[in-house]
Amino acid sequence: MSIFANKKQVLEILVENLKNSQPEVVNSEHIANKLKMSEKDTCQLMKIMHQMGIVISDSDGQRSLITREGLQCVNQ
Repeated sequence: MSIFANKKQVLEILVENLKNSQPEVVNSEHIANKLKMSEKDTCQLMKIMHQMGIVISDSDGQRSLITREGLQCVNQ
C-alpha cells in the first residue's frame, strides 16, 4: 500500500478517535493492527506525518493525535 493510502487511513483512524466523548492519544500499536502494518513502519509513518504537521506525535511516533491541518486533509 502506498504512503498516501496509509496516511489517509491513519487520519481516518484518528478522526474516529475524535468521536469519543473524551478523545485520547492513539497508540501506534492500535493503528498498526488496523492497517495490518508493522509497529515499526507505523511509528516511522507517524513521525513523517508529524513533520508534515498533520498529526502531533511523541518523539518515538508511539502516541499521536490529529491536528487541524490533518482534519483539513481528511475533508478535502
